[in-house]
Amino acid sequence: MMGHTDRRALRHGGCAALLTAALLTGTTACGAPDQRRPVTLEEAQRLALARLSVYESGPASVRLSVPAAGTDVGVEAVVDYAARRALGSYRALGRDGRVAWDTAGVSVAPGEHPGTAPRWSRRSYTRDPVDRALRLVLALGSDRPENAQLLAQSGPQWLGEKRLRGHTYTLFAGPRPAARALSGAQPSGPPTSPVTYWIDEKGGLGRVEAVLTGGGDPVTVDFTGRRAPLPPGPWPSPTASTPV
Repeated sequence: MMGHTDRRALRHGGCAALLTAALLTGTTACGAPDQRRPVTLEEAQRLALARLSVYESGPASVRLSVPAAGTDVGVEAVVDYAARRALGSYRALGRDGRVAWDTAGVSVAPGEHPGTAPRWSRRSYTRDPVDRALRLVLALGSDRPENAQLLAQSGPQWLGEKRLRGHTYTLFAGPRPAARALSGAQPSGPPTSPVTYWIDEKGGLGRVEAVLTGGGDPVTVDFTGRRAPLPPGPWPSPTASTPV
């Protein structure tokens, strides 16, 4: 069975306000200050395509690392962005199990003996960083691109380039949460925001780093580039239609 700390890490967390405000923002964790500069329109177009590329690549395999409660919680999952569902495995404090989540909540099944059916426990999201990270993963895909011109006006920054899994990615700090107005005014609020996007030359998203708590270590979401079907999970059965 799960210990108290790892059960708490997966059973207490989730912030509804994360989905809009934090998803199109940048980070303070990458890129030296003297490297930062506003994005060009071409770079804004790449940034605008990132969430669409994730949506179109699904079901997508992801690897999530969440610093929480003095340990790292690791999750490996398949995410179906069209269905807004994800299912995979977690590991925390040397214990493991299954985890599934959708827009309504999280289901957790402690590690079981091979061949036994998972014993799922369903709950709503809370404000713990693990739940916030799970919701972040779901919200990283969109079935349409952003408006590149508005995006360029709202404060995203170029941070530099890094190599990851044999590919070169450009790192971008996205628009600040207070900069989403359509007035064209200069962004207000803090100079940077808590999410970094790693984007390739075609607009593909390779990694997202997000600081979900002030001054904390970033959550890391890696898109491994593998496509896999979403396994069966503890989803509510669809309501059968009544014959007429």
